[in-house]
Amino acid sequence: MVRLPRYAGRHYFADPGRLRASVESFVEDAAAVSVPGTLCAVVVPHGAHPEFGSVAGHAYKLLLSVPLTSELTVLLAPAAAAPDDSRAVLCDPSDAYATPLDLIGVAAAALDELDRMGVAIMRAPDEEPVIENHLPFIQVAMGDTQCLPLRVPAGADLGTPAWDAAASRFGLIIAAANLPLSHEQAACDAIERLDERFFTGEAPAARPGGLKGLFGAGSRRPAAPSADAAVLALAIRLAKAKGADRGRLLARQGRLAAFALYRAR
Repeated sequence: MVRLPRYAGRHYFADPGRLRASVESFVEDAAAVSVPGTLCAVVVPHGAHPEFGSVAGHAYKLLLSVPLTSELTVLLAPAAAAPDDSRAVLCDPSDAYATPLDLIGVAAAALDELDRMGVAIMRAPDEEPVIENHLPFIQVAMGDTQCLPLRVPAGADLGTPAWDAAASRFGLIIAAANLPLSHEQAACDAIERLDERFFTGEAPAARPGGLKGLFGAGSRRPAAPSADAAVLALAIRLAKAKGADRGRLLARQGRLAAFALYRAR
């Protein structure tokens, strides 16, 4: 069973040649960057290709020069809604996603392993554009890789210890999330610092509404729970479990930002 493209011709070029050329252009036009250590995760923005492509291109360009330790790439995306207010993360029931460039398989074995480890997974159709829009970038930058596309609702259970254990099974984490409104700079600063308080005690990842320390530490009003915040929280948690202790801002345009999360040498 294959999930067919729903947003081709609207969010990105439907013609394979034009799509590949546009993605390659976003990547080639980005400044060359490197990180002094082992890359664990990248945070990229989402939207239509003309909106986020030039920012995301900086992160995908970094992947061209970084040796990956596993073929399994995890793509995290915000879920607009969860069926029946479930706290599970969502994955399309299809065996593969189709893009104008080719098929990219869903790593079913990894899903089964997550389920055995205690991570709540729900197979639910993906009607949203975020994963679909990023797959051509993954195909151009990473070639033939196994992909585990997960959609994270605002109320997802991110506090289970199983996530920390699962991180060692994952290769690169790609998290598609936009910064919270009005707290863009605070979020940039916090991810650059990877504030250790975020990872001590009861992880704020278990309480998306408790992310105010990450997304605007001085704000009088807590940041409202959002799927984008949950994606960022899960990405940072997984990266930390993989040893990340540094963050580097690669590019930013308002709420659209690209970061690298890595383990320093």
